[in-house]
Amino acid sequence: MRSRAWLWLTVAWCLPVLLVLGLTGLVQAESATLQVSPDVVEINSFFQGRYVTVTGTLPEGLGAVVEVTGPTAEEHLMRKGRRGPLWMNVGAINVTGAPSIYIVMSSAPDLLEGKGAATWGFPFLTKNLSLSGDLETVEHTMFKQQFLELKQSQKLYASLPGGLTVSAAGDGRQKVTGKFWLPSNIRPNTYKVCLTSVKDGQPAGQTCIDLGVEMVGFPAFLMTMAYDHAALYGLLAILIALVVGAIMGYLFKGGGGH
Repeated sequence: MRSRAWLWLTVAWCLPVLLVLGLTGLVQAESATLQVSPDVVEINSFFQGRYVTVTGTLPEGLGAVVEVTGPTAEEHLMRKGRRGPLWMNVGAINVTGAPSIYIVMSSAPDLLEGKGAATWGFPFLTKNLSLSGDLETVEHTMFKQQFLELKQSQKLYASLPGGLTVSAAGDGRQKVTGKFWLPSNIRPNTYKVCLTSVKDGQPAGQTCIDLGVEMVGFPAFLMTMAYDHAALYGLLAILIALVVGAIMGYLFKGGGGH
């Protein structure tokens, strides 16, 4: 009897441990990994934009979607209209729910065009936009589309179906790689890069990391001066304008005397 009791006690103690170890292995097998290179983008005096590389792994047989998202902020746009023979500003439109940057890439084109579009991509982004101001209710869809086109022309929004390359990584996993362009008008901030595993068109898991964008060198000096020493910054701007104006006046005056 005592030996049986010890046997059941041993089983009762070992079974939870084995379950925990098994679940931990399952979670590790199903989890995704993600890296970006570089993880910090520096804006200097000669910054003209640059590519950022994304590398991740996930279980075989799953699709992948990568999203690059910036913080949301309210944006104010002027609406153009015709008054007689002239085109002019005829009202203001406020846009809320729009990220400062939004780039989406997928391992297969249909992931951004099928039923998964309700979870990511431009269709999902459009649903989260809110417009207010001088426009009719029936105009919301049109102006949302025009807002997306404006952001795409500024290189701040991009949709890249099939932009991720998939290759075997071994041990039942696959590797996904891709790259996206950060334009020269990107603002210093911390941006979120997320890799979503996709099964049957639906999210199966997600991992996210931060991408930093910061100013260095002379642009950082000017930004610090403008925010921390506004009066001195304004005085320097005036002095520089006066000096440049005097130089240009001297050159043109000298050129006109010959």
